[in-house]
Amino acid sequence: MQQKTTLLKGKYVIGYDGEQHVIYEDGEVVYRGSDIVFVGHDYPGPCDEVWDAGLSIVSPGFIDLEADVDTDHANFDVVLFKSDPSDGLNFEPAMGPRLRDPYTDDDFYIRQKYSMAQLILNGVTTMMPIAGERFHAWSQTAHEFEIMAEAVEEMGVRAYLGPSFKSRPFRFAENDPVKEEKSFREAVEYCEKYATAGHPLIRPFMNPCQISITEPEILQQAMAVAKRLDVPMRLHACEEDVEWKYVLPRFGKTTVDLFEDLGLLTPKLLMPHAITVKNSELEKLALYGVTVVHTPIAEANYGAGLFSFAKYLDYGINMTIGTDAQPVDMIQNMRLAWHLDRLCEWKVIYTRYGEDGSMENRFGHEPHYPKTTAADYFNAATVNAAKALGRDDLGVLCEGAKADIIVIDLDDLAVGPVEDPIRTLIVSCVGNNVKHTIIDGVVRMKDRELIGIDEPALRIEAQRVYDRFLSLYGQYEASGHGLDVLCPPSMPLYRKL
Repeated sequence: MQQKTTLLKGKYVIGYDGEQHVIYEDGEVVYRGSDIVFVGHDYPGPCDEVWDAGLSIVSPGFIDLEADVDTDHANFDVVLFKSDPSDGLNFEPAMGPRLRDPYTDDDFYIRQKYSMAQLILNGVTTMMPIAGERFHAWSQTAHEFEIMAEAVEEMGVRAYLGPSFKSRPFRFAENDPVKEEKSFREAVEYCEKYATAGHPLIRPFMNPCQISITEPEILQQAMAVAKRLDVPMRLHACEEDVEWKYVLPRFGKTTVDLFEDLGLLTPKLLMPHAITVKNSELEKLALYGVTVVHTPIAEANYGAGLFSFAKYLDYGINMTIGTDAQPVDMIQNMRLAWHLDRLCEWKVIYTRYGEDGSMENRFGHEPHYPKTTAADYFNAATVNAAKALGRDDLGVLCEGAKADIIVIDLDDLAVGPVEDPIRTLIVSCVGNNVKHTIIDGVVRMKDRELIGIDEPALRIEAQRVYDRFLSLYGQYEASGHGLDVLCPPSMPLYRKL
């Protein structure tokens, strides 16, 4: 059966010339089946459908290497950790053994499906999921990820999937060799299955937990599997000073130096956060081709941030962006990343002004790095992320690439006049400006409506699952405080009797 050929027009088409993104004004993208066959002007061949997107940006879909798929911790935990520690009302999880996950298969499916819907609505066409393990019996199981694979089939998003594994339940706890071995074996078997499955949307990745709860030997074995199967390995690291204070006394060196000794620094390694890193370690991340996944909104939620995007680029590190929090809006994350970089570049926020007229800047010793541009952040959300996955057919619009395409509507008074499409995208747009999403040549969202999905019913089901998740805080809180005490309403709340 002959595949349909579709020609998509837009005021600004973001093509790729083999080295960099380029802008085709009044351009065209032509795709046949799941593959792009033409990008540019004046397609010479026949087509079955012409789709004029008008005043819009036709862009490669965003690649989210830290995509939340649980609707829980990313939306809520930040609230709990912002309370005043002196009042004794911060959430303290009970650390006793948990024999089973408190979630049903239906809970998992609904929250995953809902999260994927949010990603598609925000223009994410490829995701690498992250989910909180709070209240889990151990780590994210292969069973949970098989359910996720079913959700991928229904929603049609491209996904890199992999169960998580670890050695102990929390920092300074005793190792549990039985659970460690079981979770690692499940992860390897899952990755082996999908590495050879030839699935059009699903590929695997190795997904170990942090160094503070996973033994170095397990991390080394995980990297060996990643190399053998030719899949990525993502390892959260250097996220906060707590890790620094844990790793340095135990191993006599800081995290990236330790990873070098363990042989973990390779182009296969994706490192979310990478905030607490020495300059000499930045050199090593660049030297070994490690990818950093910057999560600006998630980090800002916890009062942290990267110093700085420009600095890491200047060191030669492959920089990408992940959402890792609500909202799962890649455009807002690009904008905040740019704003944070400006704060770091000008350093005014770090200056203290003395009563005697003195000025002291804590970061005055940092040199000025080359100024970042809108293109740097767009690259991070597209082609750089594809590079991290070892894919030259994602994150770009060119002949031979996958037809993962989004249309960002600029015909909106809220957007304002268009000066440069990429600058306008990052400065003036949000995820709601993504109007159409095409993944693997299939239209998954058109005119802001998810194709084949009952959105009102999904929202109601997601709220039910989320409310159940919130109820677990009272059950698992060590002091016995309920959620109304741990997290009171933002304002006095009067419910109708």
